[in-house]
Amino acid sequence: MNKIVVVGAGYVGLVTGACLAQKGNFVVIVENNAKKIQMLIDGQIPFYEPGLDIVVQENIKNKRINFVSSLEIALSENPEIIFSCVGTPSLPDGSADLSYVWQVAVEIGKYMTDYCLIINKSTVPVGTAQKVKKIIKMQLTQRALNLNFDVASNPEFLKEGDALNDFLNPDRVVVGVQTKLAEDILRKIYQPIIQNEEQFLVTSIESAELAKYASNAMLATKISFINQMAVLAEKVGADISEVRLVMAKDKRIGSYFLNAGVGYGGSCFPKDIRALVATGLEYESPMTLAAEVEKINNDQRNWFLQKIFDYFGYSILSKNIGIWGLAFKPETDDTRCAPAIDIIQGLLERQVNILAYDPVASENIENLFDNKISYAKTAREVLIKSDFLIILTEWKEFLAYKPEDFNILKDRVIFDGRNCFNPEKMLEAGIKYFDVGRCVKTPQQMQKFFDDVNEDIQTNQI
Repeated sequence: MNKIVVVGAGYVGLVTGACLAQKGNFVVIVENNAKKIQMLIDGQIPFYEPGLDIVVQENIKNKRINFVSSLEIALSENPEIIFSCVGTPSLPDGSADLSYVWQVAVEIGKYMTDYCLIINKSTVPVGTAQKVKKIIKMQLTQRALNLNFDVASNPEFLKEGDALNDFLNPDRVVVGVQTKLAEDILRKIYQPIIQNEEQFLVTSIESAELAKYASNAMLATKISFINQMAVLAEKVGADISEVRLVMAKDKRIGSYFLNAGVGYGGSCFPKDIRALVATGLEYESPMTLAAEVEKINNDQRNWFLQKIFDYFGYSILSKNIGIWGLAFKPETDDTRCAPAIDIIQGLLERQVNILAYDPVASENIENLFDNKISYAKTAREVLIKSDFLIILTEWKEFLAYKPEDFNILKDRVIFDGRNCFNPEKMLEAGIKYFDVGRCVKTPQQMQKFFDDVNEDIQTNQI
């Protein structure tokens, strides 16, 4: 049984620790928040991730997982492996705040007593592992100790809402190492998880650090690209869902992350894009494409808001507005950088009444907006009490509704930021349905189109 310390009981740390314990390791998770530790000891998870509570509770019962308040206590167990899973939030200039990473390195150097492999699992800029190594060496020198240790990079590729599956059935495990010993230890840790040798990718530390940013930037780019195409599709009368289908049939492009909508959010893409841009500036290699990806994402939210304002004009001031979905995506309570935040802020500038519902994320939005908006207990309550509806998260609960169910809305109008429903069926049900980039024309619109074409022919413009 490997003795493993995981520093940080946040999203990455808790998932990592719980999954490693599930595979038979003894895991000590370090968390300096006493309230959070007590919650975890009681088997309660401080955030929503399907199935994680069951895994944590099972491994507490089997005594394969423990929670302590300091790294000093954890290192008294003489672990061979330490995962650093602390937060790296954005600083005002967009660069990653590495203060927690440095703090962990200092404490490891202060309290380690034997060989350790220190693994950065947090998303960090290139060069972080080398700086961690220097910090630990400085602390050991102050203690007059000459202990051997390794530092490695092992970036996480977890999707919120499906994190357990991503960890236990990964597309790939990336390990950036400098020594054969570090590689062997990591290979041993992940051996029960990987299905074939091709999944286990050994790189330099610098390549592993950069690969995480490159992967997230590519996915964010696909989202911003299809969203920008969706805006153009509306202008020219194309249907972005048909455009997407054509693109997805190209094996070089694929279908993933090509769903048009109101933009990406969450804790990873926005933060990592900014950090990548900041790294490019630091090394005088501007990441202009990444910078544009972020701009497009922000513009998409403004564009969606403007659609609402253009339709209602000044009459929006008297409307009761319903919102379905507050989390940045389904199966999570994470509202960090969620489109809902920008949409709500934009609506509140008009001093309108908002009634919102989300299956799990309402409390997090309430912490941001307090009593500026109201919260419903059910999705149906929103329909009953609202003039029109805005959809910002594609929860399965919402997808179960039928077009005729929306006739309960006073104005029978929906602005769908996630393209959840069939626009033709909405039209048939008498719902004015505005989505992202799918142009379904009414018979009247089609007739006008043909009339315009005939007029152009007659005036020799065609």
